[in-house]
Amino acid sequence: MQKLFISGFFLFSLIFTACHDIEKKTMNGNEAQTLLTESVTASFIYSSTQEDATRAGLQIESSVKSAPESLSEYPVITVDPHDLTTWPKTITIDYGPENISSIDGHTRRGVMIVNAFNFPTVEDASWIIDFDEYYFDDYKVEGTQSVKYTGENSSGHPVYNCTLSEGVITSPDNKVFYFEQLTNREFVSGYNTHFDLTGNQEDFCDDEYKITGTHSGVSSEGYIYTMSTTEPLLANVCCKWIMDGKLKVDMPDAELDCEIDYHPGPESGDLCNNEAVFTIFGISVPITLR
Repeated sequence: MQKLFISGFFLFSLIFTACHDIEKKTMNGNEAQTLLTESVTASFIYSSTQEDATRAGLQIESSVKSAPESLSEYPVITVDPHDLTTWPKTITIDYGPENISSIDGHTRRGVMIVNAFNFPTVEDASWIIDFDEYYFDDYKVEGTQSVKYTGENSSGHPVYNCTLSEGVITSPDNKVFYFEQLTNREFVSGYNTHFDLTGNQEDFCDDEYKITGTHSGVSSEGYIYTMSTTEPLLANVCCKWIMDGKLKVDMPDAELDCEIDYHPGPESGDLCNNEAVFTIFGISVPITLR
């Protein structure tokens, strides 16, 4: 998902040239670019599938109470069994065989399968997410995710614990990389408005999450890394980019330590923008997300 990340090899050439005297560096610029692009891509994709599954669960809750068994047009969302009392339920989110575009500017095709043990508004409800030939912006997505609703925090915001195991992403050019995750998602805005009931775009685009936690993975070139939030990531379902927050990337084997700082543009004040700062070995360079 090249549009998610970075500005090109010249940036890494600049950084690594400036740091050429640091003996512990063992990666070249191309390898660093690959790893960082893949790590942020994986984090963004799996975050999006967690949002999609949560939203589908909320839609199904309304559907079971007052609407037909299937929500028509792609994505087609169905639930079995279609009642209020039988658990677990299988929720199928079918985006169809061809790419379809969503309000967030990304394309999806294939199927997400959610094994739900209660509605997402019920405390301690959990659901398991699997994939069947599912693609996000032509990246094939595999693995098993679990989401658990832990209730409201002291601010009255719904909080979800999310895990990913055996995550595998295959890029459009057939590069394969691996990803695992343990995060908390705080639903900070939009949880009281329901797009599926009103049909108003505003009730979709006001959904925002703060994400904290840890990630780990292996790049397509075999480098092992860990990634953690040092400041919560702010995500809006209608924005292509992470809007705010910081990610710290560590590579024990390569002795590489860097940080990605998502932040608003200094003049526009618009949080949904493609500006960020990349720091490696203490040198910071503004970058343009794509």
